[in-house]
Amino acid sequence: MAERDEPALLPAHERPAAFTRAWARKEAYLKGLGTGLVRDPALDYVGTGPLPVAPAADWTLRDVLVPAGYLAAVALRSP
Repeated sequence: MAERDEPALLPAHERPAAFTRAWARKEAYLKGLGTGLVRDPALDYVGTGPLPVAPAADWTLRDVLVPAGYLAAVALRSP
């Protein structure tokens, strides 16, 4: 199931956070690749749930602790 479909399975009040988690994670990964949004975001799955999903075996994806009301993520490629 793609990230775009996952929020629809959640209660309405949880959907904005799920979408924003996926957006922050996807943006971190695509920036790490050096492509940004030039690459189709649908090509890589990072998850919308409470734990991120590494989009590739040589990548680590983590949510970053930030103040309430914000979401952030970092993506690192293993050497």
